[in-house]
Amino acid sequence: MSVAVLCHVLVSVGCGTSALIDTKEGRHVDARIVGGSPGSIYLAGDNRDRFTLRRDDIASVDHPGDVPIIIGTVLTAIGAFRLWQGDTRCNTRGASGDGYCIANAAPAMVGLLSLAWGLWAYHRSTHAFADRSRPEPDQAMPLRAPAAPPTSRPPGWSKPDPFADPHP
Repeated sequence: MSVAVLCHVLVSVGCGTSALIDTKEGRHVDARIVGGSPGSIYLAGDNRDRFTLRRDDIASVDHPGDVPIIIGTVLTAIGAFRLWQGDTRCNTRGASGDGYCIANAAPAMVGLLSLAWGLWAYHRSTHAFADRSRPEPDQAMPLRAPAAPPTSRPPGWSKPDPFADPHP
């Protein structure tokens, strides 16, 4: 296995499927986006803890999969170029021919797998972020009818008697 393939595998495994979300308050949230509502997005943390984040509080989102897409594209291009160049040693049977052919085909195969993984992770995250079909996590309570304004009355005040003589 070549050094480039080994480095690529380590980078792909390290990326995972979680998005890096920056809030307007300066916090960094590293979680997987699982869906959304009109005002919030639903997230799942590493410990399977689920929580919500208001869409208004989000400054930026770095969706997963962009690094495997770039690396996969580069490796696929390198592998395709090496296969396009071709060599007649791949046509012969033998220990040296098989190793040479595998060395030429490995970058293209690993690149295509990485590209597919990156596109899947990116699409899954962006699709979940764009989802607004779920209900809000905490429904807003309906507004109450306005109460009568309180009147300020001094202590000991009582209602006047309507039948009392107004001029004693």
